Amino acid sequence: MQAHGSFDLRVNNQVLIARISGAWNEEESWLYFEKVKEIAQAIINKPWALLLLMNGWELGTPETEVATKEMVKWVSKHGLHKVAEVYDPSPLLQLHIDRIVKEGPDEIERCHFTDEKEAIA
Repeated sequence: MQAHGSFDLRVNNQVLIARISGAWNEEESWLYFEKVKEIAQAIINKPWALLLLMNGWELGTPETEVATKEMVKWVSKHGLHKVAEVYDPSPLLQLHIDRIVKEGPDEIERCHFTDEKEAIA
């Protein structure tokens, strides 16, 4: 099956910046996870942060949660300390995120922002 959804990843200092958009299927989630692992290699030797820009994301199919939960485990084992999630207020999106990361480690600090500039500051 073809991947649906899109993402853009880049590193700036010890921050992995991820912009995700579209409606995701399982294939896109696994592709994203593989690219995160590949790009994060440059920063996992020291504590790092994830800036997650999600305003264009339309969520994903239930099958995407397996890859997402695996990624949460991987980043927690590879030095992720902080996550800044940027998206407009959305109870549905908040519920989805909370459900996925509830099994994640408590030592990763998560913050929600509605403004990208505020998250970067």
